[in-house]
This record gives sequence, C-alpha cells and structure tokens, in this order.
Amino acid sequence: MKTWRVALARALTETDRLDEAREQLAILGSDGFEQPVNWLWSAYMVALSHAVADLNDRTTSAILYERLRPVAGQVCQQAGVLISGGSFGTYCGKLAACLGRWEEADAHFAASVAMNERIGARPHVVRARRSWAQMLVERDAPGDRERAAELIATGRAEAEQLGMARELELLERLTTRLASTTAT
Repeated sequence: MKTWRVALARALTETDRLDEAREQLAILGSDGFEQPVNWLWSAYMVALSHAVADLNDRTTSAILYERLRPVAGQVCQQAGVLISGGSFGTYCGKLAACLGRWEEADAHFAASVAMNERIGARPHVVRARRSWAQMLVERDAPGDRERAAELIATGRAEAEQLGMARELELLERLTTRLASTTAT
C-alpha cells in the first residue's frame, strides 16, 4: 500500500497537484518514511525523493538524503531488474539542493550525468541535467546562470529527440525562471 501511495504522491507532483501530494506525504510520514530494504525499496525511495524535493520539503529531504547518500554512486533498479531509475546520484542531488547543500548537490549531479551517459540512460540524463540546472538557478553563484543555460539547452535537445513532453515543459519553465532572474 505504501508503495502505491508514494507513487501517487509522485504522480501528483508531476501533474502540479501539489496540495494533494502533500496530503499523501503526510500520511506516508506517519511512520517516519520507513521502508524495508527489499525489492520495493528503490521504487519507494525514488518516488519519495522526487515528490519531497519537488515540494521543497526540507525536513523529509534531510531524512531521505542520509538514507540515499550511501548508494549515490549506484544505479537504481526498480521492480527487481526490470526498470532502471538511473543513477541514485540524481535523487541525492535533488535532496541536497533542497537542503541548500550546494557543493554536494553539484557533485551528485555531475556524477549522475556521467553515470547515466555511460549506461545509456538517456531519459535520466535529461532529468539529471534539468535538476542540476534548477539547482544552479537556485544557488545563483557566479557562473551558475551560464552553466544552467548550457544544461537546459543540452537537456532540451535530448528531450526533443526522445519525445519527452513533460521534460520539455519543465525545461521551458526553468528557462523562463532563468530569464526572469537574469532580468532583475
């Protein structure tokens, strides 16, 4: 039941139904987001990490980051070996960024993109680049806007080739956000 609820929370964040996603996470959090390390653990942690980071939930991000950090350099396999979630580094990067741990997030994203490219996980490369660019926009250190723009452009080209409509939408939102922060 928990795995379905966390999948629902993830789907709700993906469709911009954030209040409903928060409701699902509140239910899931009643046990401290515990999940046995079994064949469902990866799917649970990936969906939960996405939802929590998308909701900018710093408290839960801190819990999940400590659980995922030991496997950041590994490939996430879901449902046994049927589905790849790409590099766990992407999820660690998203959680670290949510926590404002910029250097750690930057390192996780760099390693994640490299691993996803190496294993040919092109959709995960796109998602990692977008998440990395988002982190750079939020951090806004010298050179971050330029790096973010490069990641967005590269991610957009790959997303177009792969027909990733939702990623193209999210990249466009990020481009708009980048332009608005540059203009101010």
